[in-house]
Amino acid sequence: MSLRRAARWLLLSDLHLDVSDDDPRHPGRVLPEFISRQVPAAPGAQQHLVFVGDTFELTGLNEAESLARLESILARHPDTFRALEACAARGVQLHFVCGNHDVELARPSVAARLSALLAPNDPTRVRVHPWLLYVPSVLVAEHGHMHHALHRIPEVLRTAVNGTDELDLPPLAAWHAQPTGSRLNRAGAVARACLASERAERRIRRPEYDELLQTESQRLRLNGTAVRELARLSRFRTVSALPLTATRMVLAATGRNVRGGQAPAAAARVAGILDTHASTVAWYISAHTHRALEAALETSSTRYINTGTWSSDIRGQGPDVLDRQAFPYALIDVAEDGTTSGGLRYWRADGR
Repeated sequence: MSLRRAARWLLLSDLHLDVSDDDPRHPGRVLPEFISRQVPAAPGAQQHLVFVGDTFELTGLNEAESLARLESILARHPDTFRALEACAARGVQLHFVCGNHDVELARPSVAARLSALLAPNDPTRVRVHPWLLYVPSVLVAEHGHMHHALHRIPEVLRTAVNGTDELDLPPLAAWHAQPTGSRLNRAGAVARACLASERAERRIRRPEYDELLQTESQRLRLNGTAVRELARLSRFRTVSALPLTATRMVLAATGRNVRGGQAPAAAARVAGILDTHASTVAWYISAHTHRALEAALETSSTRYINTGTWSSDIRGQGPDVLDRQAFPYALIDVAEDGTTSGGLRYWRADGR
């Protein structure tokens, strides 16, 4: 006799919704149809819809600009706005994990505005996760930029608490923030960003940041030592980041990108930390690379999924590279006894 499903988790990422709608894949137009078919209004299992970062384009904005841009994006994609609002109204839990392009959602005022827009009658139906989404025994989800030196933002929890702190741009973002500047000025911005990142790495290893990590561990219901180890798992170092930045610039100039077809080393290290502290999960889900992928982790029973992208900037070797109407997502079903099933899936509007 099969067990009844207790919960269903649908996870997708990297829509990069903006105030324009010029992406050829039009993720803002496709998403409402996906929601209507994959997140039906039906009683029974608790449904969760998770956006694993870079849902919106909010990079480098202050608090007031972030609020205005968020409202403008949702106004530009009214069908998506209404679909998400309808989800929340019928009891679906919406989750937004912050990525490097929408880390401004970590600001309490911006997170509160998103909740008020999508769930005016019950804002608790919308949850923003500045860093991690952790579901005991089931999954951990993070965007993945915290393990990428060029996009790492070490002090994201300080932003989530203080709200008004200006965010230091990571090196690659600092380069792109001045697209019309001279190469010398842009290089100077990268150098300043490297120094800021080095200082931030030192600060997150001080007792004051430990207090924020302890608060985060309580919110996540995750062992405090595990949270500290996860926060310090990756580290920005100028000596290694600058060559990576140069390589990325050269590849971008020639229309190429770094290739990869296996789970990143950070995924195994995250799973190892959770295993060590008796917090093993069945699935580790990340995004950021735009390469949809499912893979086993050699050192853990945890399975890895990268949810790829719904934008046109597809990388890797998945079916979405050749079929631009295939949109990747992760599906995780949780049975009443806690066992899980699912994996990486691809969705097409024509039902194939």
